[in-house]
Amino acid sequence: MKKLNWMLALVGLALPLQLAAAEPVGLAGVTLGKADAATLQQAVMADRLARPAAYDLVAVARGCRPDGWQAARNPQPVCNREFRALGAAGLLPMLSALALDWQPDVSKLSTDPALRKREEQAMLVAMIDTVGMLRDTRARPVLLALWQQVEASREVQPPLERANSLSRTVAEALGRMGGALELNALQRHVRAEDPLFNAAIAGLGWCKRTEAAPLLVGALGHAKDEATQRWIVAAMGTLASSWSWQALGKVREPDGLRVRQRVTEALLPLLAKTQGESRERVVQSLQLADLPDLPARLTQLRASADATLQHDIDDLLGRVARAHTAR
Repeated sequence: MKKLNWMLALVGLALPLQLAAAEPVGLAGVTLGKADAATLQQAVMADRLARPAAYDLVAVARGCRPDGWQAARNPQPVCNREFRALGAAGLLPMLSALALDWQPDVSKLSTDPALRKREEQAMLVAMIDTVGMLRDTRARPVLLALWQQVEASREVQPPLERANSLSRTVAEALGRMGGALELNALQRHVRAEDPLFNAAIAGLGWCKRTEAAPLLVGALGHAKDEATQRWIVAAMGTLASSWSWQALGKVREPDGLRVRQRVTEALLPLLAKTQGESRERVVQSLQLADLPDLPARLTQLRASADATLQHDIDDLLGRVARAHTAR
C-alpha cells in the first residue's frame, strides 16, 4: 500500500512536467512559452475537477452548433452570450480551449467543411471577446500570443463598422486588459498604412490608460478619409466614456478626467468641420465623454456657429441634460 501511494505521488509530481514539455495547440492554434503553458495547464487541471460542466459548454456552444444557429435561422453562428453567461468561472475553460486542448464533439458541428469553419471561427471570436471582458491577468499570455499570430497572418480586414474579425476581437481584448504590454502591442500599429491600423484603433478605444488618448488624437489628425475619421472618433468616445471611467473607482478618476478633457478638446473643433453621419459620430463621442464643463464649451461655440450647427449643438445640449436628469 505504501509503495502504491509513493507511485501515485510520483505520477502527480511528474504530470505537470510532462505537460509543460508538450506543445499543445487549442482552437486558436497558438503556442505558449513553456513556463506560461505549464502555469496554465496546472491551473486548468485543478479547475476542471471543480467545474467540469463549464468545460463541456466551451467544447461546443449551442449558438455555434447547426442545431442552434441554423434552427434559429440566424445568418451566422453566434455564441457570445453563452460564454459571457459563465462569468469568471468560464475563464480557465476558455483559455484551455484557446491555447491547450480544445476537443469539440465533432458530431455536433456541421459536416460541411465550410460551415464547420464558420462555426469554429465564431467560437474562437466569442471566447476571445469574453476573455477580454473578464480582464483577468491570467489571460495575458494567451492574448499576447494571439496578437503575435494576428501580426504574422495575412487576414483580410473587413470593412469598417464590422467588429467581428479576429484581429479586431483580439485587439479589443488586449485593450480591455489595459496593461503596459497590451498598450505597446497596439501602438506599434497606429500608422495609417499598417494593415492592423483599424484593429489597433479599436483596441485603444478600450484601453483605459492616459497614454491611449494622445495616440488616438494623433491618428485622428492623419485620418485618410471620413470613414476612418468616424472609426477613430468612435474609439475616442469609447475611451473617454465617463461611465466606464466611473466604474473603475475613485482611484482612477484623475486619469479619467485627463482623458475626457483631451478627447473633448480634440473633438469640439470637428463639430464645425463635419456634417451628417460624421458630425453625429462626433456628437455621440462628446456625449460619452460628458466633460463637466461641456455645456459651457458648447454654448461658447454656438455663439459663432451657423444655423445648422446651432441646431445640432442645441440637440447635444438637450441630450446631455436629459442624461443627467435620468441619473
